[in-house]
Amino acid sequence: MPGVSFQIESVRAERYSFEPIAQLSVNMNIVLGKIEKVGQNFAASFLIKLEYTPPVAAVDMKGKAVVAPLNDEERLELEKSAATGQPPPQLVASIYSYALPVLALLTREIGLPPPVPLPVPAPQQEKQPRAPGYV
Repeated sequence: MPGVSFQIESVRAERYSFEPIAQLSVNMNIVLGKIEKVGQNFAASFLIKLEYTPPVAAVDMKGKAVVAPLNDEERLELEKSAATGQPPPQLVASIYSYALPVLALLTREIGLPPPVPLPVPAPQQEKQPRAPGYV
């Protein structure tokens, strides 16, 4: 896995209304710019937007991910991604995992739920009485 570092260029979190809301949905959009070669490394800009329904707030984060390949195989994969315009899934996942705690903190500070769904417990299954014998 190549080394990935992040630079946050701007963050904006604004709440428009403090009225109580019964149902609030959050939509997260990640826009990843084209991967560009910068010296021996590769860089991709990103923009993450949180959209709320009903529109009570807006949260945006703009930044850059800098990828330092560790071997020639990773370098070739990144060069291929730069040529085709398709980002590697590992890069998208690393941007998501980096940005999610920052966005969760921002939304908490303005009094909104985090941008991830809360875990729902699995329904309890009724236990079937087992027949005597070996399993």
